[in-house]
Amino acid sequence: MESQQSPKDKISNSPQFKSFMNKLATFGVLLTVAGSVMKLSGVQTGETLLITGAGTLSVVSIFLGRIFPCPFHVGEALWKFSMTLTGYASAVVIMGLLFVVMHWPGGNRMLILGLGSLAVCAVAWLFFLRHYRKNRDVKVFEEQDEKVDNK
Repeated sequence: MESQQSPKDKISNSPQFKSFMNKLATFGVLLTVAGSVMKLSGVQTGETLLITGAGTLSVVSIFLGRIFPCPFHVGEALWKFSMTLTGYASAVVIMGLLFVVMHWPGGNRMLILGLGSLAVCAVAWLFFLRHYRKNRDVKVFEEQDEKVDNK
């Protein structure tokens, strides 16, 4: 019996979506770099390119949970939640950097909030991976014991 996927999952699991997001991320990086160089050179349109590039990267980072598939056999819901949380934290960091570079108010607070959220995500990921490795090793040893018992 085939499992039912939501339309959002069908779109986000398609290779076309992942290819589009990779191209959009590359475009965002190029715009951000070009805007930064132009802003440092004193060109007025550099600010516009910088804002557009940072916004594009923020949008791409929000979709991290949809771009990267779950590498584990269990915990797919936890994977999507944590990657989505990481994506939002990354978007806040990117926008905070933009605010600092543009000398707009609130950039430092955004950086503190975003980097703090990323730190919490990193600690949660360390515990999750440790737990997964522990359970994976137990399952492997149980399978080996069953093979020995069957012989």
